Amino acid sequence: MDIRSGFFSLAVLALSTTASAQDRAGSWEMGFNIMDTSSESLAGQGGSGVNIEGDLGWGFSTNYNITNRLALGGDMSWSTPDYQAKQVLSTGTVVTVDAELDVLTLQLKGTFYLTEGAVAPYIEAGGGWTTVDSNIANGPPTTGCWWDPWWGYVCTSFYDTYSETRTSWTYGVGLRWELSDEFVVRGSYGVLEIDTGRSEDAEMDVLKIDFGWRF
Repeated sequence: MDIRSGFFSLAVLALSTTASAQDRAGSWEMGFNIMDTSSESLAGQGGSGVNIEGDLGWGFSTNYNITNRLALGGDMSWSTPDYQAKQVLSTGTVVTVDAELDVLTLQLKGTFYLTEGAVAPYIEAGGGWTTVDSNIANGPPTTGCWWDPWWGYVCTSFYDTYSETRTSWTYGVGLRWELSDEFVVRGSYGVLEIDTGRSEDAEMDVLKIDFGWRF
């Protein structure tokens, strides 16, 4: 079962339960999540471009319930989607690169619950930063050597890669379900927008399931 099927199964199961009133004001929630991001195609300068494939990722989140309806928090997510980049050299030659991105996103979010029951739909929005590493070397390697207590004298080479940190925003809707006084499940659909700075902004759909503990 993929994350999309799990998300809709969660929604159906939650709505079939009786939503009893819950007092969550003043409590913390911490947990982990899995997410499914959509593919994206971007046109760059000079005829260049990139196609980023959809990918499963994971992350951690924390929230503080200011009231029964309002929460503030943040999350960190990590994914490694495959991509194909089209590079146009100064000679006009087109080079195609197949590689894997490392994408790390840190977001601060605000959440507003539409009801106060154990099953509560919500809307959320936030902003933060996304670091994208191309895993393509941007220069010759640097070699370092050291004495290791197990392996002896060791030398290895390190490569700097093209990477950037950009501003990003997110917004979405979801459903929160308190399975018990301590355990919470949230399913959401949202959009992640990343300011590329050089071409159109990257915009990816994100389906996410959070598993959290309240204390």
